[in-house]
Amino acid sequence: MNEENKKTNETKDYDGPNVFQSIFRTYKAEFKKIVWPSRQTLTKHTITVAVVSLIFGAYIALADGVFGAIFSRFVQFVLG
Repeated sequence: MNEENKKTNETKDYDGPNVFQSIFRTYKAEFKKIVWPSRQTLTKHTITVAVVSLIFGAYIALADGVFGAIFSRFVQFVLG
């Protein structure tokens, strides 16, 4: 078997440090393409998420209290 056939018949899982350098160069190039938000935009979005989360949390707590009270009265009525 000659050298070319050996190379095509073998599967290479690891090509040495050049593979890692290539991967990190690719990642670095992709990170340069990212458009990062400004501090002002990031602050606005963070505040929006916090406010919406608080509103939904309050709504769920209110709904839980109302349905809990209704269920409690229903159980008292049924069990006497």
